[in-house]
Amino acid sequence: MIPDETIEKVLNEIDPDELIKLTAELVRINSVWDPAAGTSEQLAAEKVAQWAHTQEFEILQEEVAPGRPNVVITWPAGSGDRKLMFEGHTDVVTPGDVSEWSYDPFGAEIVGRRMYGRGANDTKGNLAAMLVAMKALKKSGVKLAGTIVEGVLCDEEDQMLGVRDFIDRGHADAITAAVICEPQDGLICISQKGALRARYTVSGRMSHGAMPLAGLNCAPAMARLIDGLHKLELEAVTKMGHDRYLGWPSFTPTVIQAPMAGTPQLNVMPGRAQVLVDIRTIPTQSHSQIKNNLKTLANEIEKQVCSDYERYDRKLDLKRTHDLKIEVEFLTDRPCTMTDRDDPIVQAADWATRNITGKEPIYAGVPGATDGTYLWALKRIPIVTMGGGDRQVPHQVNEWIDLDQLIETAKIYAITALHYLYPRTDT
Repeated sequence: MIPDETIEKVLNEIDPDELIKLTAELVRINSVWDPAAGTSEQLAAEKVAQWAHTQEFEILQEEVAPGRPNVVITWPAGSGDRKLMFEGHTDVVTPGDVSEWSYDPFGAEIVGRRMYGRGANDTKGNLAAMLVAMKALKKSGVKLAGTIVEGVLCDEEDQMLGVRDFIDRGHADAITAAVICEPQDGLICISQKGALRARYTVSGRMSHGAMPLAGLNCAPAMARLIDGLHKLELEAVTKMGHDRYLGWPSFTPTVIQAPMAGTPQLNVMPGRAQVLVDIRTIPTQSHSQIKNNLKTLANEIEKQVCSDYERYDRKLDLKRTHDLKIEVEFLTDRPCTMTDRDDPIVQAADWATRNITGKEPIYAGVPGATDGTYLWALKRIPIVTMGGGDRQVPHQVNEWIDLDQLIETAKIYAITALHYLYPRTDT
């Protein structure tokens, strides 16, 4: 049992004004990875390192790729085997068409109790909250047993190079649990969907749009691929059902492109085309079986389309080579994650949420993948994903975060760590 006065010591050290100020400073940094525009995570990482330096934390800044550093902040809070990680990322997605925004995407404008800006929700607000929470624990002087590591990582929004580099350098080896700081609207997320991404490439033959019989059109194969993916999704939904925390599995064609390169023209029939597929899985699905199904789909459609061309050409008394090909390449394979509700980090998050909100915690799953996916998959580190911010807001125009929920989040982070690292008396 943690005494009430101990909890109050920690909570009294959380400064809401500092949290809001730090969030605004981070949001005002354009950390979209865009080499052409000259923006990256560099300045955001430097801001975090500068802040951590003023708090006299141990800081390690490591370049993952040019202009893309990780910042690893460590505080040995006391002797003990537990090593708790808080993880947040510095990159944000593009604001898109700035004219569609009602606010400057990098202005951190506050209207009422909302802050607007790209990254305010995903996830610079939660990043600031985890930093302020660690500072509060340190300033409180409360005795803890273990270490806190804060991983401020690059490239979460794309290939997750930051967390993979963090793991490759051995930083995750001693981590015993992790809190992934993402906008989950106060939910305690103990599972995440898996992600399997693929590219179908269809190769036909280019020709003039007025003379399609001189080439071999990719479009029929593209249409059948899209239809086939829908059938695979329907089969998965029927067989696997609805997951309690994660919902339904999905097979989503996201990019349908012809030609694959160069300028599309109305009177040119492209010789190559591609379909990119974003597949999100639940724990009852097998990624290896899905890969086999995707390969089978490519082979079957290739045969069907070539056979259709042969029948059609016989009708026209036309001779041409039916060498259409469909290839599938797997771009990403990240498994589902699942942390047991009895795990100490889940229990700590549950206790902290009850304590701060006065409400029964709601358990859920993350519909996408986070950096925690790799921590769980490669190192089997128990993870919970939680933080402030409406889950529907990330990547949208006029992204925002509720400042009162953000302050609440910092408190939850702080006493989650307090519970997890509080000295235990073994009997």
